Amino acid sequence: MRLKWMVPLLVLLVTLVSAGCSSGAKEAEVEKESPKQSTQSSEDETKNPKSGGTYTIVTASDPDMLDPHRSSSIYTHGYMGLVYNKLLTYETGPDIDYTDYNIVGDLAEKWEVSDDGKVYTFHLRDANFHNIPPVNGRKLVAEDVVATMERMMTLPGHQASLLAEVESVEAKDEKTVVFTLKQPLTPFLNFIANHFMWILPKEAIDGDFDVTTTAIGTGPFMLEKWEDNIGATFVRNPDFYEEGKPYIEKVEYLVIPDVSAQIAAFRTGKADVISQISPEEIDNLLKTNPDTVINEVMIPTQIQVAMNMDRDPFKDVRVRKAISMAIDRQNAVDQIFGGGEVSSPVNPSLGDWALPKEEREKLQPFDQEKAKQLLAEAGFPDGFDTTIMVTDGYGQQPVRIAQWVAEDLRAIGINADFQVTEYATFYTEKYPKKDYDMVVTYQTFFQEADEWLRTQLRTGSPRNWFGVSDPELDKMLDEQRVMLDENERKAKVHDIQRYLLEEIVNPIPLVTNYVYSPRHPHVKNYHPHASYGNIHMKNVWLDK
Repeated sequence: MRLKWMVPLLVLLVTLVSAGCSSGAKEAEVEKESPKQSTQSSEDETKNPKSGGTYTIVTASDPDMLDPHRSSSIYTHGYMGLVYNKLLTYETGPDIDYTDYNIVGDLAEKWEVSDDGKVYTFHLRDANFHNIPPVNGRKLVAEDVVATMERMMTLPGHQASLLAEVESVEAKDEKTVVFTLKQPLTPFLNFIANHFMWILPKEAIDGDFDVTTTAIGTGPFMLEKWEDNIGATFVRNPDFYEEGKPYIEKVEYLVIPDVSAQIAAFRTGKADVISQISPEEIDNLLKTNPDTVINEVMIPTQIQVAMNMDRDPFKDVRVRKAISMAIDRQNAVDQIFGGGEVSSPVNPSLGDWALPKEEREKLQPFDQEKAKQLLAEAGFPDGFDTTIMVTDGYGQQPVRIAQWVAEDLRAIGINADFQVTEYATFYTEKYPKKDYDMVVTYQTFFQEADEWLRTQLRTGSPRNWFGVSDPELDKMLDEQRVMLDENERKAKVHDIQRYLLEEIVNPIPLVTNYVYSPRHPHVKNYHPHASYGNIHMKNVWLDK
């Protein structure tokens, strides 16, 4: 066992679907139509909150490191969102829908954009880092922001893509940071609010402490310890910039891969929240714990089927189309998740940036006879053998989807071996290095249409783990991100998605499912957002 001790304090990470899977609360029932943010007792829950208590969550997996700039794992960012802040963030609360992306200040108190759309000036609020060596509670200054941004721009990864149009970032004075862009960029404020954009102290960038195993930020909680594959403990930051917050004294995160053991911990009061369980398990839980609050939400991501286009036979679009047509998406999401939708290249959680539901269903039909014809035209009348890789790091439901896909593919002659890979290996050694034939997995909770499109699919982009390279697509992807008229940009984004579903077909946007997450009724003012980082946790309090 690897024991990672940090500071003398403690916090939770609400993981994969706790940071993003608990909205639309219903008490003692699951409602599958139009999930929405809970308003249950919202007036009482925001007034006269109690301070203190320990909040415990169970989840299936643990991060492999704590460096939020080197890891895109939801588990890493679930932890680090408790420890760090961003310049901007998203609004949360009882009157805010789970997938509302309303930008508000975090470490930036206010900001201005120049008339030409190329200069962004951020004014920092008064905030202090955690009182932990070697940072020792000093004030946040503009140089911390500059050092953080420069680090993200030089490291390979998702943040570098978000900051690709930044020409310079400078500290005008101790409390003012100025970004100058190469050209106007419509989604830039969304990028700055993105859940990967955590601000580190300059000491982290200078190497004065190991950011892979230690975390010192300005956030509402401080990391006390991290025990690999066991869990983490965080404690309240007494110097957090929002006076009186957070309310919870301690947050504990327990890694329990087995769902039955998770439910047992919840039933006995050892856990306050479970990230995600199936509708059948919800029904059983309510028989013994009828006062349980069940949160339901359409997840802000999707399960995808990815094919490695550097390998045969996946270079042929007819093969990729055949695979897409072979899968009975709607039946799969209904049977395995209890409900959901056929997905779109831009996830339905981003509203009308995604294609309309009827159009995505029409462009992605379930037609196994046509799939067989396409395979024959591509030179595989008898099908072929391949391997599907999946991780159990998100629980058993994605594994069941992968099994469903394998069964559907057998119906058209494709025989797929099944490879279940440990989460850290899956996301560090296998998937991003294109060491696979086919993959079935969740994608990251992307926050902007440009992330779903350009970040994944442009030639050479850091999250293009599929081998997609298409000059016409690249041109369209570059055009949409500089369109200042929202309606014009939205029309272009829709055209790109149609092109993807007709000409590229990789990754296949399979399904966007509903997620069910139980919590005890003593957990109050619990209004998560569809992003990583548990940004709602500073407002949660316990009535026990």
